Amino acid sequence: MAIAEMQKARIAIHKSISDELLKEIQRLGCCQFIAQTSDSANERDAAAMRSRLRHIDDLLGEVRFASRFIEPYAAKKTGGIAKALGDCEEFSLEQLSELAAEESFMALAAKLRDLEKRLSDAKSGSSRVAGLRAALQPLAGLPYSLDFYSKGTDRLQGSLFSVPAVHAEEFRRAQSGVLGDMAEIYSLPLGEKDSSQLFSVICPREMGEAVSGEAMKFQAAKVDVPPNICRTAREELGKLSAESTEYSSEEASVIEEITESADDVYRTCQYCGDYWGIEKARIESLISGEQTERILVMTFWIPKSKLNEFDNIASRYSDLVEVVPEEPGEGETPPTLLRNKGMSVPVEPLIEMYGTPTYGGIDPTAIVAPFFYAFFGICFGDAGYGLLIAALLTAVLMKKKVTGTLRKFFHILIIGNVCALAFGVLTFSWFGDSITAFSFLGFLKPLQKLQILDPMNDPTTMLFVSLAFGFIQIMAGLFIALRENLKKGDKMAAFADQGGWIVFLCGLVLSGLSSSGAVPLPTGLCTAIAVVGALILIFTQGRSKESFAGKAFSGVISLYNVTSYLGDLLSYSRLLALGLGSAAVGMVINMLANLVSDGLPTIGWIIGLLIFLVGHVFSIAVNLLGAFVHSLRLQYVEFFSKFYEASGEEYSPLSLSTQYVRLKE
Repeated sequence: MAIAEMQKARIAIHKSISDELLKEIQRLGCCQFIAQTSDSANERDAAAMRSRLRHIDDLLGEVRFASRFIEPYAAKKTGGIAKALGDCEEFSLEQLSELAAEESFMALAAKLRDLEKRLSDAKSGSSRVAGLRAALQPLAGLPYSLDFYSKGTDRLQGSLFSVPAVHAEEFRRAQSGVLGDMAEIYSLPLGEKDSSQLFSVICPREMGEAVSGEAMKFQAAKVDVPPNICRTAREELGKLSAESTEYSSEEASVIEEITESADDVYRTCQYCGDYWGIEKARIESLISGEQTERILVMTFWIPKSKLNEFDNIASRYSDLVEVVPEEPGEGETPPTLLRNKGMSVPVEPLIEMYGTPTYGGIDPTAIVAPFFYAFFGICFGDAGYGLLIAALLTAVLMKKKVTGTLRKFFHILIIGNVCALAFGVLTFSWFGDSITAFSFLGFLKPLQKLQILDPMNDPTTMLFVSLAFGFIQIMAGLFIALRENLKKGDKMAAFADQGGWIVFLCGLVLSGLSSSGAVPLPTGLCTAIAVVGALILIFTQGRSKESFAGKAFSGVISLYNVTSYLGDLLSYSRLLALGLGSAAVGMVINMLANLVSDGLPTIGWIIGLLIFLVGHVFSIAVNLLGAFVHSLRLQYVEFFSKFYEASGEEYSPLSLSTQYVRLKE
């Protein structure tokens, strides 16, 4: 259980070397700078830094634009899984700086914006032409110029009506009756799927209102023609077809130009994004300090274990730098950095997923680690599965440069699967009951001599083991809380809130074991222990109340909380349930594979092999997820609730953090 001890310090840097020194500190990656609230004494330099930061933000904005624009056309992209597995390019910081040349990138970004405009214009033009063609296609049979229907002449006007097909003939007769010989009514051919008939009505202007009024009686809709179209619909369609070809040609040309250099451009965006992200982090740290005309004063947190390395860097500029240790201010809490060893290290991300431990409080990593690994092994519970997954993940770690949190998760799974291998050996579970189910695996039957548990035939023993693990972990949580209260000097809380429950619960468990003959202790003695614990709780749990009756009532009522502990304890029965589930699924898969291979001649063994492989891959996937989630739940809900406070601030130092490339020393 280790939380790194932090030191607060203040550093005064001559401005002539501030950027250079911050670069070295950023390489070291151990200083978390604290933003200063006081106004800078030199506003001119502060404004210059803010201007520089805005410039970097603008550059990063251009990077985001270029990346989004070019990504769909890039063929060689580093996916999320590939990046996580370390399949990315490696550069020194100096090489990355050369690749992120600002002038050339801005020229590239300007070219991309021009290409984007050309592509956007071509697409919008194609869309506009397509819309006009769709609107004019039904009018292709009209013999007149379309401006006749939008403008008309001094004496005549043309109108287009869309009339439901069922009313078409009635519409024609009605309009003929109104207009007589003073108009021309022309109907366009009706397609097979058309539900409306299109009519052209040409009449004197003074009869226009009468025509429109008559049209309303037949649910006719007037069709408007764009005023800028002067030719016939057929002529306009020919013109639009030529425009569509031009737009399509332009779009294809632009896409070809983009695609030719997409991979190089995409990589350039990644280089620039990572480098300018590093620059931005450093400038933000510089802005966090206080400035005078010549001096920059910055405050930061640093792990005490890194002080020597930091002093070695600062000593290179001894005449221009002064570092002074500083005590934390009132109510100021240092950030939390976990420092564990061995097999506890991989579990740190699981602790941080729940919440960062409070600085100066408890880091539960070292205690959680053995319980989590053991629970994972019991839940996954198959030697074949454990051996296979542990071997695969070990091979990946040996072949790939996996770093950071993902590497820790790989180690969690490897250790957990080694535990599953051990538990599978003890329960004689190798890909379910494959050794006994398939005769050709008979040479492995001597492994059965190592079996000491049989969950399928004797689940009671396995349930007892699961609950025993649970009781041990619950007690561990109470003892940790007791120790913390003692460290704080609150002896009453340690005695009453944890000590009383420890004695009471131990007494109850021992009484049950004694009465069943599981432990050679007198039942009376065990019962007496439980009574002592109950009395401690009764006389102490109401201590915050003022009246004697309130104290007594609260003390007695507190015993009801034993149901909460009982519920927590029973939650550990999921270890039995998941272990049985893994074994049962494996047995069913093997049984199906045997039935098919024995029941079908010639190809039965092929289908049986497929059932075996697919079935066990499915079983591994499902049970692996279940083992991880439920083992983690037992830590978060049943264990952490006894003692853990996660109100700490995560340690985030200034460092060389990249997303797409890997920096080498």
